[in-house]
Amino acid sequence: MRERRITPAKSLAAGLTWARRAWVLTACVSGAMLALSTVFYLYLAFVSYVVEKTGSAFRTGAESPAFQALLDLSGSFDLGLTVFQLLAILFFLRWIWLSVTLARAVRQGSVRYAPWMAVAGFLVPIVNLWMPLLTMVDIEEFAAAQETRPTGVLPWYPAGMVLTGILVYGLWQIVSAAPVDGFSDPSASQRLMQVAALGAIANMVLLMLTYAYMHAVTPGLELALRELAEAEGLVSTASLPDDSALSRSADDFSGANP
Repeated sequence: MRERRITPAKSLAAGLTWARRAWVLTACVSGAMLALSTVFYLYLAFVSYVVEKTGSAFRTGAESPAFQALLDLSGSFDLGLTVFQLLAILFFLRWIWLSVTLARAVRQGSVRYAPWMAVAGFLVPIVNLWMPLLTMVDIEEFAAAQETRPTGVLPWYPAGMVLTGILVYGLWQIVSAAPVDGFSDPSASQRLMQVAALGAIANMVLLMLTYAYMHAVTPGLELALRELAEAEGLVSTASLPDDSALSRSADDFSGANP
């Protein structure tokens, strides 16, 4: 029995579905962990505020064994959050790669960058300030054209994602650049935890915007996959020899022999 060949359309469909589902899973885990981090940062800011005003953390719960256990686990928790965030980024970039590949296969020139260049645009400093926006706008316009629907005057989702990503990066740079002895100052520690909480909230907003963007363009991409599959089917059918021609050739050959 001959193994059935997987067409490029089917490969793209499976890859897009897998990348989208994997991103949703890791994004949900990251979002839940970011929500817990926000609560933890705000609690630390509250403790710092009480210490600043009263000189003691009495009745804040900061001296309880449970709080000390949370502090001990915070390092492992942050490491796990970083891993899930990195996985979410990788799955999203994989989805971008496949989306650009699909768009260029259906309509050449619909996306201005090649797949590798579109993905590199998210990673290379400086150019990642505008290349991701242009790539996502191209994908959105391609998907809208497949659905024969107009696009908005402003690319709200791509622009929101880029601006929120810049905000997240800036806030985390502030937190990571803070000196270790800054936590000994209750006032500085309070402001730092507030910035960290704001960064976690902005990161959750980024995840929600990314999900909304992927959800908005998915119907158009599915129509493009159907169009590509139909085109590949027509090409495969046209490349096969006609059955009647084969039968006539066989009759001619048999008639030529005595």
